[in-house]
Amino acid sequence: MPPDKTIKPILKMKTLLPLLLTTLLFSSCSQKVYRSLDWQSSKVTADGWIIEWPDQLRFIDNKTKLSYDISNDRRNLYVCMSVADPATKMKILHAGMEFRIDTLGKTKFPMAFVFPSANQVVMARQPKPGSLHEAGQDKGTTHSGQKMKIVSPATEAELVGFKPPCNGTISLLSNTCGISAAINIDSLEVLLYEAIIPFATFYKSELTQADTARLFNYEIRINAMPEPQAREGGAGRGMGASMGGGMGGGHHSGGGGQHSSMGGGGPHGGGHRENGGNAALNPDLYTTSKITNEMKFSVR
Repeated sequence: MPPDKTIKPILKMKTLLPLLLTTLLFSSCSQKVYRSLDWQSSKVTADGWIIEWPDQLRFIDNKTKLSYDISNDRRNLYVCMSVADPATKMKILHAGMEFRIDTLGKTKFPMAFVFPSANQVVMARQPKPGSLHEAGQDKGTTHSGQKMKIVSPATEAELVGFKPPCNGTISLLSNTCGISAAINIDSLEVLLYEAIIPFATFYKSELTQADTARLFNYEIRINAMPEPQAREGGAGRGMGASMGGGMGGGHHSGGGGQHSSMGGGGPHGGGHRENGGNAALNPDLYTTSKITNEMKFSVR
């Protein structure tokens, strides 16, 4: 009986099929999927009170405990942050924070929105209404019955790499760029941040459907506090307590979730110097924190 000529092709297919399936599997796994910014359908006022945003902000960075969300409409980029971690708040208040932008999907971040700048916001502790300290019965140095309050808010921002004339230092109270931003402290001493940045200041006047295919890189950069100078008889970073912001922890409803590069999910004190507690001993105070990711624009 002559051999069946169909046997060899069948055996060959049985050999190649697992290889083909494996190749397809690895090909699908290696394809990177990018998330899109949320479409901002409601009006936002950058006043530092984030009532227009969801109770749980979209992303959280596990290291800094900073909760945040970034959204867009056709004309503006919107940024919201919520910070309860004492060490992170201290760095923002004393060393400043930058929101960096790269519309080419690279990692050079040629545009930087610096707000607040180092030691721009003046904070102070004031008695809580009805507290013993307010009644004059508690004259100690503890912070019980006291809360942080902004005495002098940040009113300027520094723009780097933006289109003229939107470069250099601008007033947030009045500018021709359409940029607005503010920070605030809520009743639980959580630092709240809002910014509105028109696309026309760094990209184009209005997004189109074609822009949904473009990768947009951002970086939230929390600058490092300066290393405290050593003092005779013991010093180093342990002396960082003298620079502390002394702000309590607290939690804000805008936070929570997980973070893996992109997670799920939520002052800058010039005139304020006091013991910052354990947060001041944190070595992370003296290193710059960076939160970076790639996203795509949304267009409706």
